[in-house]
Amino acid sequence: MKILLVHPVLLPPRDYGGVERVVLWLTQGLVECGHEVYVAAAPGSQLPEGSHLIEVRNNFQVEDWLRILPKGLDVVHLMAPMGESLWSAWPVPAVLTVHGNGQIGEKFPHNSVFLSRDHARRHGAKNYVYNGINPSEYLFDPASKKDWNLFLSKTSWSVKNVRGAARWSRIAQRPLRIAGGNRPWLLRLQCQFSRALEWVGPVAGLRKAELLASARALLFPVKWPEPFGLVVAEALISGTPVIANPRGSLTELIPPHVGALPSSDEEWLELLRSSKTIAPPEVCRAWALEQFHYLGMAKNYEKIYKKVIGGEMLQETQPMTLDISENRDWRT
Repeated sequence: MKILLVHPVLLPPRDYGGVERVVLWLTQGLVECGHEVYVAAAPGSQLPEGSHLIEVRNNFQVEDWLRILPKGLDVVHLMAPMGESLWSAWPVPAVLTVHGNGQIGEKFPHNSVFLSRDHARRHGAKNYVYNGINPSEYLFDPASKKDWNLFLSKTSWSVKNVRGAARWSRIAQRPLRIAGGNRPWLLRLQCQFSRALEWVGPVAGLRKAELLASARALLFPVKWPEPFGLVVAEALISGTPVIANPRGSLTELIPPHVGALPSSDEEWLELLRSSKTIAPPEVCRAWALEQFHYLGMAKNYEKIYKKVIGGEMLQETQPMTLDISENRDWRT
């Protein structure tokens, strides 16, 4: 197949960029599966070997997009909604991956793919593909395990709940390293006076891989219905179990043999205080390799592409963010 992936930003990202890294891993996987892959991204982007960059800009109009399409294209795969006028203008079938939680009542194209079973369900849809990652970019060394836990998410985003992770760690008197940003400032200041908390700040590359591989566990106490949670897959492939709130996709991604899903303060504190091994590193990694490998992601999207190229509609009814108890506008 001749495939165009559309994500008009700089690749790879200068900072964390979860979606951007997934796009690169998908590109690599599709190339390795034998497809001809083009990526529409910002000028200066660097792509996996064997793929082709099409430079695009944010001010592109419909006619600009149509002008740059490769000849003989089979399918277009978008990573973000780009407007009804462009969606209806593609001369070949198009697929959209929805990477976030929509606002109540927000609608998406029929050919939309979500990130987990729960993510799809909350939008009235069925099709989903787990994000996949490249294990070669992570470390796996069970002998390097330390006695501290790790929080690694956007510390400035309240739904990721760094305050909850810090509070439980202080009460349980268990060391926690906090990575992923430099806010909130008050908590960062509190870390200077706490024996339990260490503020690491933004991390990427080897430093991030070292933290993920060395931690006793990743703490992921989110307060929203998580669409996927890429850091969960990153931790597990590093051999690190995950302790998370049972929200959104996390009940799928974290079965009992690779982590725990406490639902109360008491359960969180009991887990943090316990000296028992939450899950063996080898088991965590095996689960992640089975569920979240970039080649598996590519093969699952390959099936999606074949469906839409054959004229099949992925969803009979238009997906829409549903007004259910576990979903509201969390993007604040």
